[in-house]
Amino acid sequence: MCSEHSVSRISLLCGMVLCSAAVVGAQGIDVSPLSWNFGNVPVGTSGMVTFDLLSEGPSEVWIYVVDLYESPDVTSPHTDATGMHPSSWSLGAFSLNPATYPIIPVASPTGSHTLVDVIFTPPAPGDYLAYLFIQSNDSVLPPGPVAFLPLEGTGVVEVVPLPGAALLGVIGLSVAGWMHRRRTA
Repeated sequence: MCSEHSVSRISLLCGMVLCSAAVVGAQGIDVSPLSWNFGNVPVGTSGMVTFDLLSEGPSEVWIYVVDLYESPDVTSPHTDATGMHPSSWSLGAFSLNPATYPIIPVASPTGSHTLVDVIFTPPAPGDYLAYLFIQSNDSVLPPGPVAFLPLEGTGVVEVVPLPGAALLGVIGLSVAGWMHRRRTA
């Protein structure tokens, strides 16, 4: 038979266990966006997107690697012969902005943002695909400890109007308006 005193001790003990579990809980990082399509970008120009890595806590999140990869293959080597991670600042038409690239590894306190800019500069017409790779101690899906965020874009030939084409268009609209007014008068 349980007394009121022993029931309250059990409740207190359960409350302490639940509270400590919340404090030690899984680290979370909210990444936005989870993918990006740059759409059509004229060859020789650039588009840029900023990925926001928000540390959700309950304790600081460690971001170990931010890189560009050709495929979402977790079996590909992530270290070089020295055991260090080789940095891929640029991969084909995609590159990381060195001016805003975080110093890795980075400890991101709860509520803080780590921003990563990805630039798309197509060298020729065509479709391009790469992955922004993020490795962290995030234990909440998505993205989790290993994330491959798809990056897409299409290089297009920029259409340059012929000299005087804009002037001819304006003249054409003026003549059409004049003729319309004349018919209705």
